[in-house]
Amino acid sequence: MSATRTDRSAPVPAGTPASGSRWSWLTRLGEGWESLLAGRRRRWPWFDHLARAGGRYRRTQGDLMAAGVTYFVFLGLVPVLLLIASAIGLVLAGNELLQNELYDALRETFPGPPGEQIVRELSGAVGSAGVVGLIGLVGFLYAGLRAMDKLRLGMERIWKGRVDEPEFLRDNLQDLLALLALGSAGLLSLGLTGAVTQATSWVLELLGLAGAPGLGVLTAVIGLGLAVGTDVVVFLWLLKVVPSTSHPLRRLLPGALFGAAGFEAMKLVGSLYLALISGSVTASAFGGAVGILVWINVVSRFAFFTAAWTATLRRVQERAPGPPDLAEPVVPPASA
Repeated sequence: MSATRTDRSAPVPAGTPASGSRWSWLTRLGEGWESLLAGRRRRWPWFDHLARAGGRYRRTQGDLMAAGVTYFVFLGLVPVLLLIASAIGLVLAGNELLQNELYDALRETFPGPPGEQIVRELSGAVGSAGVVGLIGLVGFLYAGLRAMDKLRLGMERIWKGRVDEPEFLRDNLQDLLALLALGSAGLLSLGLTGAVTQATSWVLELLGLAGAPGLGVLTAVIGLGLAVGTDVVVFLWLLKVVPSTSHPLRRLLPGALFGAAGFEAMKLVGSLYLALISGSVTASAFGGAVGILVWINVVSRFAFFTAAWTATLRRVQERAPGPPDLAEPVVPPASA
Protein backbone atom coordinates (compact mmCIF):
# COMPACT_ATOMS: atom_id res chain seq x y z
CA MET A 1 0.00 0.00 0.00
CA SER A 2 1.28 3.44 -0.90
CA ALA A 3 -0.79 5.44 1.57
CA THR A 4 0.95 8.57 2.80
CA ARG A 5 1.97 8.39 6.47
CA THR A 6 2.21 11.44 8.68
CA ASP A 7 5.53 11.84 10.46
CA ARG A 8 4.50 12.71 14.02
CA SER A 9 8.05 13.54 14.97
CA ALA A 10 8.24 16.37 12.46
CA PRO A 11 8.43 19.85 13.98
CA VAL A 12 5.21 21.81 14.16
CA PRO A 13 5.37 24.93 12.00
CA ALA A 14 5.27 28.27 13.75
CA GLY A 15 1.77 29.58 14.25
CA THR A 16 0.22 26.12 14.17
CA PRO A 17 -1.97 25.47 17.22
CA ALA A 18 -0.43 22.84 19.49
CA SER A 19 -2.27 19.79 20.76
CA GLY A 20 -4.60 20.82 23.55
CA SER A 21 -4.74 24.43 22.36
CA ARG A 22 -8.23 24.67 23.74
CA TRP A 23 -6.59 24.94 27.18
CA SER A 24 -4.12 27.62 26.06
CA TRP A 25 -6.33 30.25 27.68
CA LEU A 26 -5.21 28.88 31.03
CA THR A 27 -1.59 29.56 30.09
CA ARG A 28 -2.43 33.06 28.92
CA LEU A 29 -4.41 33.64 32.12
CA GLY A 30 -1.47 32.52 34.26
CA GLU A 31 0.95 34.71 32.32
CA GLY A 32 -1.40 37.68 32.65
CA TRP A 33 -1.73 37.12 36.39
CA GLU A 34 2.05 36.94 36.81
CA SER A 35 2.46 40.12 34.78
CA LEU A 36 -0.16 41.85 36.91
CA LEU A 37 1.55 40.80 40.14
CA ALA A 38 4.94 41.90 38.85
CA GLY A 39 3.50 45.28 37.94
CA ARG A 40 1.93 45.72 41.36
CA ARG A 41 5.19 44.72 43.05
CA ARG A 42 7.05 47.36 41.06
CA ARG A 43 4.51 50.03 41.93
CA TRP A 44 3.92 49.14 45.59
CA PRO A 45 7.04 48.39 47.68
CA TRP A 46 4.89 47.17 50.59
CA PHE A 47 3.27 44.60 48.29
CA ASP A 48 6.68 43.47 47.06
CA HIS A 49 7.70 43.04 50.71
CA LEU A 50 4.64 40.88 51.41
CA ALA A 51 5.42 38.75 48.37
CA ARG A 52 9.01 38.21 49.48
CA ALA A 53 7.87 37.39 53.01
CA GLY A 54 5.35 34.89 51.64
CA GLY A 55 8.05 33.24 49.53
CA ARG A 56 10.34 32.87 52.53
CA TYR A 57 7.45 31.50 54.60
CA ARG A 58 6.67 28.84 51.98
CA ARG A 59 10.28 27.79 51.41
CA THR A 60 10.80 27.24 55.13
CA GLN A 61 7.57 25.19 55.42
CA GLY A 62 5.85 27.63 57.73
CA ASP A 63 2.53 25.80 57.49
CA LEU A 64 4.14 22.53 58.62
CA MET A 65 5.83 24.21 61.57
CA ALA A 66 2.55 25.90 62.53
CA ALA A 67 0.75 22.55 62.40
CA GLY A 68 3.21 21.10 64.91
CA VAL A 69 2.77 24.04 67.29
CA THR A 70 -1.03 23.81 66.91
CA TYR A 71 -1.11 20.11 67.77
CA PHE A 72 0.85 20.44 71.01
CA VAL A 73 -0.86 23.67 72.12
CA PHE A 74 -4.30 22.11 71.60
CA LEU A 75 -3.11 18.94 73.34
CA GLY A 76 -1.97 21.08 76.27
CA LEU A 77 -5.46 22.48 76.83
CA VAL A 78 -6.59 19.25 78.53
CA PRO A 79 -3.82 19.33 81.19
CA VAL A 80 -4.57 23.03 81.76
CA LEU A 81 -8.20 22.16 82.46
CA LEU A 82 -7.02 19.45 84.87
CA LEU A 83 -4.82 21.98 86.66
CA ILE A 84 -7.75 24.40 86.97
CA ALA A 85 -9.99 21.64 88.28
CA SER A 86 -7.31 20.62 90.75
CA ALA A 87 -6.93 24.21 91.99
CA ILE A 88 -10.69 24.49 92.46
CA GLY A 89 -10.71 21.13 94.22
CA LEU A 90 -7.95 22.19 96.62
CA VAL A 91 -9.85 25.37 97.45
CA LEU A 92 -13.07 23.46 98.05
CA ALA A 93 -11.32 20.77 100.07
CA GLY A 94 -10.49 23.24 102.80
CA ASN A 95 -13.91 24.86 102.98
CA GLU A 96 -16.80 22.51 103.75
CA LEU A 97 -19.33 25.37 103.81
CA LEU A 98 -18.33 26.41 100.28
CA GLN A 99 -18.62 22.80 99.14
CA ASN A 100 -22.18 22.50 100.47
CA GLU A 101 -23.20 25.79 98.85
CA LEU A 102 -21.79 24.65 95.52
CA TYR A 103 -23.47 21.24 95.76
CA ASP A 104 -26.82 22.85 96.63
CA ALA A 105 -26.51 25.21 93.66
CA LEU A 106 -25.79 22.27 91.36
CA ARG A 107 -28.79 20.33 92.66
CA GLU A 108 -31.03 23.35 92.02
CA THR A 109 -29.60 23.88 88.54
CA PHE A 110 -29.78 20.18 87.61
CA PRO A 111 -32.65 18.67 89.63
CA GLY A 112 -33.04 14.93 89.98
CA PRO A 113 -30.53 12.17 89.15
CA PRO A 114 -28.36 14.34 86.81
CA GLY A 115 -27.65 16.80 89.61
CA GLU A 116 -26.80 14.03 92.06
CA GLN A 117 -24.44 12.47 89.53
CA ILE A 118 -22.66 15.78 88.98
CA VAL A 119 -22.33 16.29 92.74
CA ARG A 120 -20.84 12.79 93.16
CA GLU A 121 -18.33 13.37 90.34
CA LEU A 122 -17.32 16.75 91.74
CA SER A 123 -17.02 15.32 95.24
CA GLY A 124 -14.69 12.64 93.91
CA ALA A 125 -12.65 15.25 92.07
CA VAL A 126 -12.28 17.27 95.27
CA GLY A 127 -10.99 14.21 97.07
CA SER A 128 -8.40 13.45 94.37
CA ALA A 129 -7.39 17.05 93.59
CA GLY A 130 -3.72 16.37 94.32
CA VAL A 131 -3.47 13.43 91.89
CA VAL A 132 -5.41 15.28 89.20
CA GLY A 133 -3.14 18.30 89.63
CA LEU A 134 0.01 16.16 89.29
CA ILE A 135 -1.28 14.52 86.11
CA GLY A 136 -2.24 17.92 84.73
CA LEU A 137 1.18 19.38 85.55
CA VAL A 138 3.06 16.54 83.86
CA GLY A 139 0.84 16.73 80.78
CA PHE A 140 1.15 20.50 80.61
CA LEU A 141 4.95 20.37 80.82
CA TYR A 142 5.14 17.73 78.08
CA ALA A 143 2.79 19.50 75.67
CA GLY A 144 4.22 22.94 76.49
CA LEU A 145 7.83 21.90 75.95
CA ARG A 146 7.00 20.20 72.64
CA ALA A 147 5.10 23.28 71.47
CA MET A 148 8.03 25.54 72.37
CA ASP A 149 10.40 23.14 70.60
CA LYS A 150 8.39 23.34 67.37
CA LEU A 151 8.18 27.12 67.72
CA ARG A 152 11.95 27.42 68.17
CA LEU A 153 12.73 25.13 65.25
CA GLY A 154 10.36 27.03 62.98
CA MET A 155 11.86 30.40 63.91
CA GLU A 156 15.37 29.09 63.33
CA ARG A 157 14.43 27.80 59.88
CA ILE A 158 12.88 31.11 58.88
CA TRP A 159 15.82 33.20 60.07
CA LYS A 160 18.73 30.89 59.26
CA GLY A 161 17.38 28.45 56.69
CA ARG A 162 18.35 25.58 58.98
CA VAL A 163 18.00 24.45 62.59
CA ASP A 164 20.82 24.57 65.10
CA GLU A 165 22.56 21.41 66.22
CA PRO A 166 20.31 19.68 68.77
CA GLU A 167 21.38 19.39 72.40
CA PHE A 168 18.85 17.72 74.68
CA LEU A 169 19.59 19.41 78.00
CA ARG A 170 20.18 22.90 76.59
CA ASP A 171 17.16 22.79 74.28
CA ASN A 172 14.74 21.57 76.93
CA LEU A 173 16.01 24.08 79.51
CA GLN A 174 15.68 26.87 76.96
CA ASP A 175 12.16 25.70 76.04
CA LEU A 176 11.17 25.51 79.72
CA LEU A 177 12.34 29.07 80.38
CA ALA A 178 10.56 30.23 77.22
CA LEU A 179 7.35 28.49 78.31
CA LEU A 180 7.49 30.13 81.74
CA ALA A 181 8.26 33.52 80.21
CA LEU A 182 5.42 33.26 77.71
CA GLY A 183 2.95 32.15 80.36
CA SER A 184 4.04 34.93 82.70
CA ALA A 185 3.66 37.49 79.92
CA GLY A 186 0.14 36.27 79.19
CA LEU A 187 -0.89 36.43 82.85
CA LEU A 188 0.76 39.84 83.21
CA SER A 189 -1.12 41.11 80.18
CA LEU A 190 -4.45 39.95 81.57
CA GLY A 191 -3.64 41.27 85.03
CA LEU A 192 -2.48 44.68 83.82
CA THR A 193 -5.48 45.10 81.56
CA GLY A 194 -7.92 44.24 84.34
CA ALA A 195 -6.07 46.30 86.96
CA VAL A 196 -5.86 49.38 84.77
CA THR A 197 -9.53 49.07 83.81
CA GLN A 198 -10.56 48.84 87.48
CA ALA A 199 -8.22 51.67 88.48
CA THR A 200 -9.55 53.88 85.71
CA SER A 201 -13.14 53.21 86.78
CA TRP A 202 -12.24 53.94 90.42
CA VAL A 203 -10.57 57.24 89.52
CA LEU A 204 -13.53 58.28 87.38
CA GLU A 205 -15.96 57.48 90.19
CA LEU A 206 -13.76 59.39 92.64
CA LEU A 207 -13.82 62.44 90.37
CA GLY A 208 -17.55 62.11 89.74
CA LEU A 209 -17.03 61.47 86.02
CA ALA A 210 -18.23 57.87 85.89
CA GLY A 211 -21.23 58.72 83.73
CA ALA A 212 -19.48 61.15 81.38
CA PRO A 213 -19.79 60.29 77.67
CA GLY A 214 -16.78 58.85 75.91
CA LEU A 215 -15.01 57.62 79.05
CA GLY A 216 -15.89 54.03 78.30
CA VAL A 217 -14.07 54.39 75.00
CA LEU A 218 -11.09 55.90 76.82
CA THR A 219 -10.94 52.95 79.20
CA ALA A 220 -11.10 50.52 76.29
CA VAL A 221 -8.32 52.39 74.47
CA ILE A 222 -6.09 52.30 77.56
CA GLY A 223 -6.66 48.56 77.92
CA LEU A 224 -5.94 48.02 74.22
CA GLY A 225 -2.76 50.06 74.47
CA LEU A 226 -1.53 47.91 77.35
CA ALA A 227 -2.36 44.74 75.43
CA VAL A 228 -0.50 45.99 72.34
CA GLY A 229 2.50 46.95 74.47
CA THR A 230 2.63 43.45 75.96
CA ASP A 231 2.24 41.93 72.49
CA VAL A 232 5.18 43.99 71.21
CA VAL A 233 7.39 42.65 73.99
CA VAL A 234 6.30 39.07 73.26
CA PHE A 235 6.99 39.43 69.52
CA LEU A 236 10.39 41.00 70.17
CA TRP A 237 11.16 37.94 72.26
CA LEU A 238 9.89 35.65 69.47
CA LEU A 239 11.97 37.43 66.83
CA LYS A 240 15.23 37.78 68.74
CA VAL A 241 15.52 35.40 71.69
CA VAL A 242 13.77 32.29 70.33
CA PRO A 243 15.84 31.99 67.10
CA SER A 244 18.95 33.57 68.73
CA THR A 245 19.37 36.32 66.15
CA SER A 246 22.05 38.99 66.40
CA HIS A 247 19.90 41.85 65.13
CA PRO A 248 19.41 44.76 67.55
CA LEU A 249 15.94 45.33 68.92
CA ARG A 250 15.45 48.58 66.99
CA ARG A 251 15.69 46.68 63.69
CA LEU A 252 13.15 44.13 64.88
CA LEU A 253 10.71 46.68 66.29
CA PRO A 254 8.73 47.13 63.01
CA GLY A 255 8.16 43.39 62.90
CA ALA A 256 7.03 43.35 66.54
CA LEU A 257 4.56 46.19 65.84
CA PHE A 258 3.31 44.34 62.76
CA GLY A 259 2.81 41.17 64.81
CA ALA A 260 1.11 42.98 67.70
CA ALA A 261 -1.37 44.72 65.40
CA GLY A 262 -2.22 41.48 63.61
CA PHE A 263 -2.59 39.54 66.86
CA GLU A 264 -5.00 42.09 68.32
CA ALA A 265 -7.03 41.94 65.10
CA MET A 266 -7.22 38.15 65.40
CA LYS A 267 -8.32 38.47 69.04
CA LEU A 268 -11.12 40.76 67.90
CA VAL A 269 -12.21 38.30 65.20
CA GLY A 270 -12.12 35.45 67.74
CA SER A 271 -14.29 37.43 70.15
CA LEU A 272 -16.82 38.12 67.42
CA TYR A 273 -16.88 34.43 66.52
CA LEU A 274 -17.54 33.40 70.13
CA ALA A 275 -20.31 35.99 70.37
CA LEU A 276 -21.95 34.59 67.22
CA ILE A 277 -21.99 30.97 68.42
CA SER A 278 -22.92 31.74 72.04
CA GLY A 279 -26.65 31.61 71.27
CA SER A 280 -26.57 28.05 69.91
CA VAL A 281 -25.99 25.04 72.15
CA THR A 282 -24.78 22.85 69.26
CA ALA A 283 -22.49 25.54 67.88
CA SER A 284 -21.09 26.21 71.33
CA ALA A 285 -20.38 22.51 71.93
CA PHE A 286 -18.69 21.75 68.59
CA GLY A 287 -17.93 25.13 67.08
CA GLY A 288 -16.10 26.24 70.20
CA ALA A 289 -13.54 23.44 70.06
CA VAL A 290 -13.13 23.72 66.29
CA GLY A 291 -12.89 27.49 66.54
CA ILE A 292 -10.15 27.25 69.19
CA LEU A 293 -8.23 24.77 67.05
CA VAL A 294 -8.47 26.99 63.97
CA TRP A 295 -7.58 30.10 65.96
CA ILE A 296 -4.45 28.48 67.41
CA ASN A 297 -3.36 27.42 63.91
CA VAL A 298 -3.97 30.88 62.46
CA VAL A 299 -2.03 32.52 65.30
CA SER A 300 0.86 30.06 64.81
CA ARG A 301 0.97 30.73 61.09
CA PHE A 302 0.85 34.46 61.66
CA ALA A 303 3.73 34.25 64.15
CA PHE A 304 5.92 32.49 61.58
CA PHE A 305 4.79 34.86 58.82
CA THR A 306 5.69 37.80 61.07
CA ALA A 307 9.19 36.34 61.40
CA ALA A 308 9.41 36.01 57.60
CA TRP A 309 8.09 39.56 57.17
CA THR A 310 10.70 40.89 59.60
CA ALA A 311 13.53 38.86 58.08
CA THR A 312 12.77 40.33 54.63
CA LEU A 313 12.83 43.96 55.79
CA ARG A 314 15.38 45.89 53.74
CA ARG A 315 17.19 47.19 56.83
CA VAL A 316 17.48 43.65 58.17
CA GLN A 317 18.60 42.12 54.87
CA GLU A 318 21.20 44.84 54.34
CA ARG A 319 22.82 43.95 57.65
CA ALA A 320 22.50 40.16 57.30
CA PRO A 321 21.26 38.95 53.89
CA GLY A 322 20.60 35.41 55.13
CA PRO A 323 21.07 32.05 53.37
CA PRO A 324 21.03 32.14 49.54
CA ASP A 325 18.32 29.47 49.32
CA LEU A 326 15.93 31.81 51.14
CA ALA A 327 16.66 34.82 48.96
CA GLU A 328 13.66 36.27 47.17
CA PRO A 329 14.32 38.59 44.22
CA VAL A 330 13.41 42.19 44.93
CA VAL A 331 11.36 43.68 42.11
CA PRO A 332 12.78 47.14 41.32
CA PRO A 333 10.26 49.94 41.85
CA ALA A 334 8.71 51.60 38.85
CA SER A 335 10.43 54.77 37.73
CA ALA A 336 8.57 57.97 38.40
